[in-house]
Amino acid sequence: MVTNCASAACAPLRMAYPDQHYPPYWLGTGEQVPEPPGASAELLRKFGASAGCPVELTRLPIARIQAALIDGQVAFAPQRTSAAGQPGITLPRDKAGQPDLERSLPQLLVVFVRAADGPGRDADPVRYFREHTLASVVASSNLTRMRGDGLRVDSGATNVTSNFEKLRLHRVDGVAVSMISVGDMDGYVAAHYGKSFVRLNQPLYSDHIWLAANARYYAAHQAQVETMWTWLAGPGKLQFARLLKKYTGQP
Repeated sequence: MVTNCASAACAPLRMAYPDQHYPPYWLGTGEQVPEPPGASAELLRKFGASAGCPVELTRLPIARIQAALIDGQVAFAPQRTSAAGQPGITLPRDKAGQPDLERSLPQLLVVFVRAADGPGRDADPVRYFREHTLASVVASSNLTRMRGDGLRVDSGATNVTSNFEKLRLHRVDGVAVSMISVGDMDGYVAAHYGKSFVRLNQPLYSDHIWLAANARYYAAHQAQVETMWTWLAGPGKLQFARLLKKYTGQP
């Protein structure tokens, strides 16, 4: 059940995120939250703190996160545009009643390929992966779109690390990775695979992601939730940029 949070004594807010090792955003695997937890996990804590609420981070398999949010097992979870209008989920809205882009974060589907294969950094990922195999995690919300665009997709793995191993072993020809900024995983890839992989300059897709609220929680605590969402649009994005620099080792 979603937790109650009042300004005088704020109970911890349960916020869900993937139970995968996905640097620099989420670190570690399984249910236990490591320290440090990753840039996005720290952002969730700061998001709650902006309204005076401590946060209880809850790691879940990707396929279970949306259901947990709808059911009220958690109060907040990252959600893409496709969640707009989903019963049980509330996104921030602008004056026109549309999902508020100012209070969202960008989400880019970035692709890594083997350097030796030579497609070139400027290759069109849609065109290239109509003839080559692209690895995606099994619960990716982009799968329907990728297949609709005629891409050859391997979606058997549950995590990005396994897909990079598939790429190394020549079982696939590329790996699709969701990111906030295109270069966020460059350091991780270089540290683990050297110059074997390169990132295509053109993202496969672009979207937005919101820290969506359980609808019942929002109805009971509208002012508080709006405060958190508005914080994300200003100070939150600046703090997230600093967190990403910390986790990627940028000066």
